[in-house]
Amino acid sequence: MSINPGTIKTLIAATAVAQYRAVKFGPGDDDVAQADAVGNDLIGVNAEPADVPAGSRIDVTLDGLVEIEAGATFARGVDLTVDAQGRAVASGAATDAKLGKAWDAANAAGDIVRVKLNIR
Repeated sequence: MSINPGTIKTLIAATAVAQYRAVKFGPGDDDVAQADAVGNDLIGVNAEPADVPAGSRIDVTLDGLVEIEAGATFARGVDLTVDAQGRAVASGAATDAKLGKAWDAANAAGDIVRVKLNIR
């Protein structure tokens, strides 16, 4: 699977962040935490090749085409948000925080898919 990450920023993981999961702003200026709700103030996706423990440095992809774990099935091209585990799921409401657009369909929870980040 080909990806084209854009801007990558090194920050500090305020909580443990699993590989292929979305992150939100953390409590400090340079902190992030694993996303855990549809209404989170999303910032990007964990760019590390493994899980990151709390207190460690973490590279976060802020834009571009990235890989993320799916939390449920969804079709290619749908708007995505996050579930309680920071995985990508189809957005169900206009008020959901948007992660981006599904580049690939997810056939099952746990699939690693590409998403074009367009956080808003």
